[in-house]
Amino acid sequence: MTSPWIAALMAVFLWWFATGAILIVVRLCERRGAAARRRAVLMALPVLALGIWGYETTLGQTGTGAACGAFLAALAIWGWIELSFLTGAITGPNQRPCPAHIVGWE
Repeated sequence: MTSPWIAALMAVFLWWFATGAILIVVRLCERRGAAARRRAVLMALPVLALGIWGYETTLGQTGTGAACGAFLAALAIWGWIELSFLTGAITGPNQRPCPAHIVGWE
């Protein structure tokens, strides 16, 4: 994988694929309730652990393989953080209605 075009296309594809997968999981969790959201975040913990392991493994390495591995590790860590944010594990679900006096982007 010495071509920068292949690396860029791979990065874009994997990033968008991971985003789509996370959004599908979040949508399924919203239909099934709070227990499903907690379960999804807990079941994704191995992805976070794999990302941290990949980060530690590629930290002192150089080369294209190490760069690809580090990107995949960062993608795994980002994916878990994104999933936990979108399911409300970090911030909690917002269940209050929007006040009537708020207009536009306030």
